[in-house]
Amino acid sequence: MHRKIVTVVATWAVVLAAAASPSSAVVGGSDAAPGEFTSVAEVYLGEGVFFCTGTLIDPTHVLTAGHCGNPTGAVFAAPVAWPTPLIDVYIGSNKTLEGEHVPVSKAVVSPDYFGLLNSRNDLTILTLSRASSHTPTPVAAAGERSIWDPGDLETIAGWGVTEEDGDLPDTLQKAQVPITTDTYCKSRYTEDDGYDFDPETMVCAGYPEGGVDTCQGDSGGPMFGTAADGSRRVVGVTSWGNGCAQPGQPGVYARVADTKLRTWVESVAPDGVADDGSTTSTGGSAVKGKGKRAHQKKSKA
Repeated sequence: MHRKIVTVVATWAVVLAAAASPSSAVVGGSDAAPGEFTSVAEVYLGEGVFFCTGTLIDPTHVLTAGHCGNPTGAVFAAPVAWPTPLIDVYIGSNKTLEGEHVPVSKAVVSPDYFGLLNSRNDLTILTLSRASSHTPTPVAAAGERSIWDPGDLETIAGWGVTEEDGDLPDTLQKAQVPITTDTYCKSRYTEDDGYDFDPETMVCAGYPEGGVDTCQGDSGGPMFGTAADGSRRVVGVTSWGNGCAQPGQPGVYARVADTKLRTWVESVAPDGVADDGSTTSTGGSAVKGKGKRAHQKKSKA
């Protein structure tokens, strides 16, 4: 079963996005501590309906998945974005809706993202109406390729469900998964089975035996690598997979730290990509937000 995760926001939204099944949340993880991931964001649509996870990559930009920002891509294959008045983000807390609330002024979906036609280039960048008070976590620089080599243990974080088709947690979840080789991932997601694994824009992570993974609601959330100075970098963005935490079915992430996607991110958010050798912390204070959380529903293609 091909997994992508979308939250149902309204009847008309379901009609538009019925074929677009966006990505995941963390299975086999644990609660994040207060102040542990202050660049991680909750993305909401409409009247306080939780939709996806994201990452603050510079003071005014949140990175999330293409299918999180795009209501029609799977139907019309056009990289349009949701109207910005519908989008809200809450940044910096480990508790739902207690982060810094910042409205969105612009949403840009990768022009090469075409929904369920292939799931490649699965990125959206949200421009905030004002700078966040939290310290961002940028995308890894070109010179930091070694921090996301096959076998490297990376950190995933998200607001998604903790078991397939389960309930959303009140506390941000975290876990660690190893990067797989592209050859292994392609062998698990074959064209004969209807998958389109693209090693230029996708990277996989997970254990052969399963048990730990992103899941519904984690779409758009970060996979963090660790830079030489110990600070975090975004090396992947939760995108899709087959079920959640299934054996031999690793999670698939947008390959944001590699050339093609990193170059696009830098064209929209120049400060959202780290300089080689730069130092970035993950601190920041939380400002209580308002809103109502709704149950998330998953659609599958």
